[in-house]
Amino acid sequence: MAWVLGLAIAAGPGVSLVARAAADREPLADREAELLRQYLDLERSFLRLADLLAATDPRRAGVLRDAFQQAREEEVGDRLGRIVALLEQGQLLKAGASQEGAIEQFRTLLSLLEKGEGDQNLADTKLEVRAFLARIAKLIARQQDIEGSTEAGGDEANLAARQRQAADEASSLAGELGRFAKSLDDPAPPAAGGEGVEQPTTEADAQAAAGDRGEREPADGNTADPEAPSEDAPFAEGDDEASRARRTKQRLQAAERRMRSAREKLEAAQRGEAQSEQERALEELETARAELEEILRQLREEEVERLLVNLETRIRTMLRIERGVLTAAEKLGAAEPLSTRERQIEAARIGREQEEITAELMRAAALVRDDGSAVAIPEAVAQIQDDSVQAAGRFARGDLGATTLGIVGDIIGGLEELLAALEKSRPEEDAGEQAGAGGGRPAEPDEQPLVDKLAELRMLRSLQVRINTRTERFAQLLENSTEQAAEPALLEALGRLAERQRAIERATRDIVLGRTE
Repeated sequence: MAWVLGLAIAAGPGVSLVARAAADREPLADREAELLRQYLDLERSFLRLADLLAATDPRRAGVLRDAFQQAREEEVGDRLGRIVALLEQGQLLKAGASQEGAIEQFRTLLSLLEKGEGDQNLADTKLEVRAFLARIAKLIARQQDIEGSTEAGGDEANLAARQRQAADEASSLAGELGRFAKSLDDPAPPAAGGEGVEQPTTEADAQAAAGDRGEREPADGNTADPEAPSEDAPFAEGDDEASRARRTKQRLQAAERRMRSAREKLEAAQRGEAQSEQERALEELETARAELEEILRQLREEEVERLLVNLETRIRTMLRIERGVLTAAEKLGAAEPLSTRERQIEAARIGREQEEITAELMRAAALVRDDGSAVAIPEAVAQIQDDSVQAAGRFARGDLGATTLGIVGDIIGGLEELLAALEKSRPEEDAGEQAGAGGGRPAEPDEQPLVDKLAELRMLRSLQVRINTRTERFAQLLENSTEQAAEPALLEALGRLAERQRAIERATRDIVLGRTE
């Protein structure tokens, strides 16, 4: 999607020439007006696409909305309109200066869209690594079965044939890992005209694609990789994903050599020597699997870091706006000269700001729900969103009472607690890894949670305290005869509170049972 905007950036210098004669003013203005039309069409198309993607791909939909919301705040379209007017008036110098600013704004917008594509590329890479891990696991199981049959005295000719097939699979995997390492070093852009390789969308698709590519590899038992290192060649150094992928390839090539040697030993009826080579092949395969698991861990760490930064940025923005909403509501409630009509209009305006916060909370909820590694954080966001809906409705009715202000205060408190939990998760990450290294079950690849269990428990405690506070507030209203227990609004609020209590109970049970692991 970002390539369309790249065309607009490329077109910028072509319409920013200020040394043309006055006779060229109209063509320049027409070209600039056409660029404005294309930009507005692009904006409408992307926002429609965001609406379509909201249900199936909320993360990408959020990227599209955020990018063009920023463009609106920076008045990109208005700038282009002013450039058209300047060109029509013959003010070429001013038009040229304004065009340079427009080009920079296009570049910023393009970078925002490409960032969203980067998130998708990270997800695709994880799918590919999982597919490799599944194939290596199957190869290890096959090699273990061959070794067991060798030890049990199976037919040597049959074992040699099976060993050759396993070696061919190791060779195919090594070739795939080599190409994968190159793609990590220098990711290739999509081919023009849609002729690029289609990216896998699910783990099953990635595994099938990897298997199909492997089946096209020669499997005659005598094919050698021209880039294969010798047996004494040093392994690739470095802890980045590309270096680990290259080491995985080398380990698979070493395993292949051991397998082919084992086949030769079996054909020569040297069962003991063949079994020794098979054991060494298994060691190489296990080492290759460990390297891929580490790649998956690193990719997950990068994914978590991106998500944390994204969430923190969104929450800080919402917190700033929500504090402004509370200040405006308090001032409006204390303003004496305003008529009832004026107060309702201003309250409705505050309600529209609250609705914007609700929409942003929906996008944040989609992010944490898609991640799926936390329980309390999604519940906290959902409860804050529910409070925001209630507050917006009360403002729309012109309600500026203590209950409404109390709900807004709860929203601010919830956002502050949520931000604190996310900020603490990054500094405590290293400590958590060191604690895990001291004993207990080692972490599985790709299972790093968004926040640790201690942060989840703290968040659940905060949610429970908030429910208790809300319960006490309702009880106080009843004691002061401000509300009647049978009033529909109060009954609805109590029903919401009961549902929140049940949600906290479910979240606590999920954490105890480890359903997020």
